[in-house]
Amino acid sequence: MLRCYGLLVLLPFGALCTAAEQACDSAAQCNQAGSAAYQAGRYSEAIAAFERQLRRSEEGDAAQQELALNNLLLANLKAGDPGMARAWLEVALDNGLQGPATRHNMGKLAAALDYPALAATVEGHYLRYAGQGAWSSLDIQRQGNGYRVFFSPLRAGAQIEEYGPAAIGELNGSISGTGPHFSLNEAGLAAGCAVELLWNGADMRVLEAFGEECQAYGGAGISVAGRYYKTSSAARF
Repeated sequence: MLRCYGLLVLLPFGALCTAAEQACDSAAQCNQAGSAAYQAGRYSEAIAAFERQLRRSEEGDAAQQELALNNLLLANLKAGDPGMARAWLEVALDNGLQGPATRHNMGKLAAALDYPALAATVEGHYLRYAGQGAWSSLDIQRQGNGYRVFFSPLRAGAQIEEYGPAAIGELNGSISGTGPHFSLNEAGLAAGCAVELLWNGADMRVLEAFGEECQAYGGAGISVAGRYYKTSSAARF
């Protein structure tokens, strides 16, 4: 399993089987299944198991939650996705999880991710953590003299593994200017339902007006407001 400072405690020879073949009813079992897949180089399988580990630990043991987040950070680094690794690190930091493993892996991530390049332009793919190992997304792509914006918000809910997200939405529009402040336009929102974006390098803060007609772009409890972590300079439309 993944322990402090990002080191793997090796499982006995012959213990490596797929995450799907191992029971994953508890955070500890998911940690074992994901660690086995990680050691075998099956990183996408490891990530799936570690996401389940996180879901099973979010409302309980903070140490197990921090372990799951560091597992996800390291597995995404190994899978060649430092931007996603950075997103998991930010979740840990936002939750005050700053133990030895998190501090050590922050250095590993800094060596692997080109932060200045990531922060150089507003264009790109951003993620906002929705809980339960799930993410809402924001994509921004240059279009003419402005940018096209695509929000894909979701509300995770407690039974996301069984039934999927409790609510999803979709909101498209445009922004213009050089920032750091942008207003969402051409989104089909009702009068007074403003959405404002504040770009801060590798982060985006989004504020929106709340009202009876303002969140008509999705299901109950949906919203695009919050902090988004930039994971890539390429939008994913």
